[in-house]
Amino acid sequence: MERHRRQGRVRKYFLNIAVLGLALVAFYSCQTFKYLQEGERLYSGGELKVREVENARYKKEILKDLEEVNNPKPNEKIAGIRLGLWAYQKVENNKAGFYAKWVNKKIGEKPVLLGKVNTNNVQKLMKNRMENLGYFNSKIEYQIKENKNTGFIAYEITPRARIHIQAVEFKKIGEHKVDSLIQNYLDRENPIESGAPFSLEKLKETRIEIADYLKRNGYYYFTSNNLIFEADTLNTESSNEAILELSVKDKVSELALVPFEIKNIKVYPKYSLNTSEEGMGSDTTVINGVEFIQPEIFFRPDRLYPYLFFREGDYYDPENEKWTNKRLNSLKTYRFINIRYQEDSTIENNTGKLNANIYLSPLSKRSFRSELQAVSKSNNFAGPNLNFEYLNRNLFKGGEALRITTKVGYEAQLTGGDVNTGLNSFETGVLGELIVPRMISPFPIAGKFRYSVPKTKFKLSYDLLNRSQWFNLNSFLAVYGFEWNPNIFVTHSLNPISINYINLGNESEAFEELLESNPFLARSFEQQFIPGLNYSFQWSQLVRNIKRNRFYFAFSADFSGNALALAQNVGGVTGDNKKFWGQSYAQFSRFDFDIRNYQSIGTESRFVSRAFVGIGLPYGNSVSLPYSKQYFSGGPNSVRAFRIRSLGPGAYQPDDRTSGSSFFDQAGDIKIEANLEYRFPLVSYLKGAVFTDAGNVWLKNEDGRNGQFTSNWMNEMAIGSGIGLRLDIEFFVIRLDVATPIRKPGPDGFQWQDRFELGNKAWREENINWNFGIGYPF
Repeated sequence: MERHRRQGRVRKYFLNIAVLGLALVAFYSCQTFKYLQEGERLYSGGELKVREVENARYKKEILKDLEEVNNPKPNEKIAGIRLGLWAYQKVENNKAGFYAKWVNKKIGEKPVLLGKVNTNNVQKLMKNRMENLGYFNSKIEYQIKENKNTGFIAYEITPRARIHIQAVEFKKIGEHKVDSLIQNYLDRENPIESGAPFSLEKLKETRIEIADYLKRNGYYYFTSNNLIFEADTLNTESSNEAILELSVKDKVSELALVPFEIKNIKVYPKYSLNTSEEGMGSDTTVINGVEFIQPEIFFRPDRLYPYLFFREGDYYDPENEKWTNKRLNSLKTYRFINIRYQEDSTIENNTGKLNANIYLSPLSKRSFRSELQAVSKSNNFAGPNLNFEYLNRNLFKGGEALRITTKVGYEAQLTGGDVNTGLNSFETGVLGELIVPRMISPFPIAGKFRYSVPKTKFKLSYDLLNRSQWFNLNSFLAVYGFEWNPNIFVTHSLNPISINYINLGNESEAFEELLESNPFLARSFEQQFIPGLNYSFQWSQLVRNIKRNRFYFAFSADFSGNALALAQNVGGVTGDNKKFWGQSYAQFSRFDFDIRNYQSIGTESRFVSRAFVGIGLPYGNSVSLPYSKQYFSGGPNSVRAFRIRSLGPGAYQPDDRTSGSSFFDQAGDIKIEANLEYRFPLVSYLKGAVFTDAGNVWLKNEDGRNGQFTSNWMNEMAIGSGIGLRLDIEFFVIRLDVATPIRKPGPDGFQWQDRFELGNKAWREENINWNFGIGYPF
């Protein structure tokens, strides 16, 4: 009964909001109409009606093209209100307050009046668009429709039969090579198929493609403007067909019909805009005909030569220029890269010559940086960090980058009110990383990369983490690996050698008691020697704003202990607790899958969805993943309605959440999460968000906590919803999210939240979770 009354109150609440919204729309509409002169009407747009089209696809194509010239556009409405017009009229009539002036500055619009629409001009533009699509002599009529305060124009378009292409013929000019290249391109690519509908846009694209093809074969001066299509509709089988004849224009420049070869190549590895070529010095090194000119050896010529994609005697090819530029840019050694060509005055055997000069302006070789950061991590710890970094961008004069960083930081957990749990830490460490812009490998794979320079990475690091009142962790990491990009969207990272050793010390009595009560957790802390390899793959459309619907996918695989265990098995070492140098090592395979979709709505709003699945498979030496490799759920980048590490495994709930021990034992080997978020602009740099998250973690093997992954996993998903504010200054985002559980674990398993008592302080403390973060959650 109480539930029915509550539902009735909710329906009444939303009904009142709807009535209020309609009243606001009516009020603002009347405000905009009262400033119109007698006889004036606001223009509400042009209505397009297309009659008698061959198929639905053609009709959609016509409407798309005609809508582009269906001008002017009416005053924009926001939720049915012409807010920009209202603000403009207020300012123009000196009746604007602060709010109206602010709105006018942001989105103010002059009134678009029905009487000001130039219908004759719109007709001509529409007829032109119809002809561009092959609908010649189409009939376009219009009627002006007037209402009390508004009006619109109804356009009726009656197309004639669309012209289709019967065949494409090429008229040769006598230049044998140009003729053969164009004919070969048409035969091989067949850019305009027989029977295809006429489209001026397609003809333009074909001209550009043929010109690019000729450029790639050395025709440096050839452009799409040198080509022309002519349509013949008289000598066809049907009245609505045309034969297209492609030809090179009569008055084309002679140089456009001459292929060019690369004659001399000069590279200036240390070029300055303030230094002339003559003042670059006399230190010249020649490798396979390429001259490297620099006053001193700044970049070794034998290291720079492989980055050049064109050679002496090659035909000019803009693709080779593009790849050379990309590879040199990916070195991160140079600020500017400029490739210039100079035409040689002589033409031999109907072939021109180009001299290529490559000017490379370097960045500063060394840099030192210090920064004070306010850090917010995915585990809900935040605090100040002081970092120092030394960078040498060209250590051995081959583009090798040496980076040495040190850090000192203090962190404390911000959410949940657990101030007395001891969940704060002091961390310090040092990292040395050498990045070599080529493959250092016993296998001959360096020549298989074209898009960018593959990198070999060597990494050594040490970290000390002092988790107050619990333990100290000393972590040593050594990595040897590769990273490469086959194209702009894809990144591969492979670390065939990754050795991580973590030493646990200064354990408090409370932590020792926790380990004694949970043997699985104790084992995960024991096995902190993690030898293995890992691989990650990332495919992202976010690097370019190419379309409104973009995707991101990441996959990673982490393997530990397999090669070592195999070697010991061959050597006769058996059992499930093998050791190496007296240390028990971890054995597991871990796989992560992360897929995201970014759907743009309007100009600035976006709907983002994400699904994450992580699977850890401990075996052999391990009954669970090592502590540093386990999954957790809850927190600012996870299920935001729950505090960090407050979910799982499964339906498990610790007896005492205030002790801080749940931070360590609420983790698992398997993780499933899903997130939905709608992001929208508020004012200036301030953005808003509405979101729903779901997720949990589970164990592969049961340990007495009822946390094992089973077929019932769907019923053990926690769900939460909330709202957020983001200060988005393009390169920096500060985020504040507040969320509440919708479905959460309870004494009798997972249950739906059936009451929301925002006025109750005790309810808020238990169910309202605040999350502060740097950057977007995903």
